[in-house]
Amino acid sequence: MLVHLALINALALVATGLDAAAFEPGQPMVVSVGNDVGWQVNDLESARAAFQERWELRGGPEKVQAHWQAHGPLYREHGVTAFEPYVKWMLLEPEEGVWDPTFYDAELAAFKEHGLKWVPFLIAGPAYATPPWFKESGESVFAVDLATGDVTRDQSIWNPHLKPRIRAWLTRFFAHYDQGDMQSLLLGISGVFGESIFTAGGNEWTQIWDGEYPQHIGWWCGDSYAKADFIGAMREKYETIAALNAAWSTEFESFDDVAPFVPDDSHTKRARLDLARWYMGSMTAYAEWWVSTTRELAREVPILLCTGGDAGAELGADMTAQSKMVARYGAGMRITNEASDYAVNFYLTRIIGTACRHYGTYFGYEPAGPVDTPGITARIYNAVASGAWELFHYDNPPQGERGAPYKRYLDLMRIREPVVETGFFWSRTSADLGLKRGRTRIAHDLRDIADVDYLDEQLIADGALDALKVFVWASGPVTESDTARAIQSAVERGMTLIVPKGWAPANPEGEPLFPSPLFSQASDVNAAEESAPRAIRVGDGAVLQSTSIRADSVSEALAEIIRNPAAFGVPGLSPEASIDAKADQVYLTVTTTDLLLYNRGDAARTLAAPNGEIEVPPHTIVTVEK
Repeated sequence: MLVHLALINALALVATGLDAAAFEPGQPMVVSVGNDVGWQVNDLESARAAFQERWELRGGPEKVQAHWQAHGPLYREHGVTAFEPYVKWMLLEPEEGVWDPTFYDAELAAFKEHGLKWVPFLIAGPAYATPPWFKESGESVFAVDLATGDVTRDQSIWNPHLKPRIRAWLTRFFAHYDQGDMQSLLLGISGVFGESIFTAGGNEWTQIWDGEYPQHIGWWCGDSYAKADFIGAMREKYETIAALNAAWSTEFESFDDVAPFVPDDSHTKRARLDLARWYMGSMTAYAEWWVSTTRELAREVPILLCTGGDAGAELGADMTAQSKMVARYGAGMRITNEASDYAVNFYLTRIIGTACRHYGTYFGYEPAGPVDTPGITARIYNAVASGAWELFHYDNPPQGERGAPYKRYLDLMRIREPVVETGFFWSRTSADLGLKRGRTRIAHDLRDIADVDYLDEQLIADGALDALKVFVWASGPVTESDTARAIQSAVERGMTLIVPKGWAPANPEGEPLFPSPLFSQASDVNAAEESAPRAIRVGDGAVLQSTSIRADSVSEALAEIIRNPAAFGVPGLSPEASIDAKADQVYLTVTTTDLLLYNRGDAARTLAAPNGEIEVPPHTIVTVEK
């Protein structure tokens, strides 16, 4: 299945006119830098005063020209290949029908003068990028939070008037600018900053033109257009109101009585899942309109859909669904949620990395906030070891102590193909129901033992289990019956499944799922810890129960399989995987061409490898050819 999907999406790249070879392992990664807000305005107060007094939305190009005259050479010296400006609808069309590209023309000229391409971050919908004339018009539909009734200044994604306006704006943009000057396009479709999520918290810069307005995380589907869409979706799924009532334990007389709701414990699990899946599905559908429209207008340039957050249901980003969708258009993903800690970054980004590699498309990583100097190395490792095409950062320009890691690892920054043999069940169903149950801690512990791909229900349905030797299901005990059957089938074909002691998964209706019946002590989770993991054969594979319900016992079970698979009668992982396989803050990634090791700790570590010892200094990446 993986080869089949990757081939289909490679053909999608070719169909666009893109050079598919540019995204293959061994090719150079691209490095993008951004943040041109300081060039657009002097500061918050003067910008607001100019807007109120003279209706000016930005300054002239003088600050752009001065910056690049002083700092231009630093970008290429530190491996930067493109600059990413915030290309806002409001700055290109400050008055209805008035086109003013002066500022972006000056930026592009500066980039080209210093040998860089650009990544236009095309933003329309969020308050800070949408023209005042549109927000004040009868076509504007602001998003409404169901929980509080708050009305934000960001546009509702269900607003039927928005798409024609955006299409007209994009059409004019691509008529004016040469795609050959673009490294890629980044789409800023929703949320506060532009990610393909709902309103989820902003800052003083997103409030620069509108003043303070509601920007909190919520369920932003309270407008009339959202309600109509929800009713239509539930009518399509259930066909009769009786069927919906049976699933939801409700007593609606007709679909006209149905409306979006806050999916709390007062509703059945199935109702809550229906709401969450519609909410996220609506964002994916809106994102698809953006991607398909942009691809129609821009055949010759890579497209990145900007998403963010931790994939919580309230944010609205089903990251696997978004990755699968963009691949069909020869587009990729940009995930914007990193900081300084490698383990945290890996946990937040891996679902995107797994999905994009599985569906055969490209992706990039961006921080969501400040990154300290050691964190730069951590981010480089996360991108390189994940097989990313792009690394984005906010060092504008990179220089001095902070610029050193970019220079140090320039030769390392090539696209790689990680060889990942272990998977972790990232249950979308459990997450949507608020039942992750220790997922963060378990995920962090597992990554210290081995490189791990994250699989949710969609990836499992699309065959991602086929590439794995070991699969860990240790958080998120609720999933759909079809998913559990797929996991059981993979075990029967030879995969090893690791679960914590007492693991008893169920579907949303409470019916027990595989592997619940296998262990006689499944319900006795408080019994004394066992001395060793227990293995039970299932077909050609096995289910391994760890010694307790603790996260470290699950990760230790994985380590024991890597070190001594014969003791459990299960297939082992590749020999390279055993070089580390312990909780020591040294992270190992095996690729098709080399071994990548990163020491997150403050002390040097020495690892025993088949060809000799490997010294890994603190906060350093080491590469060893295979």
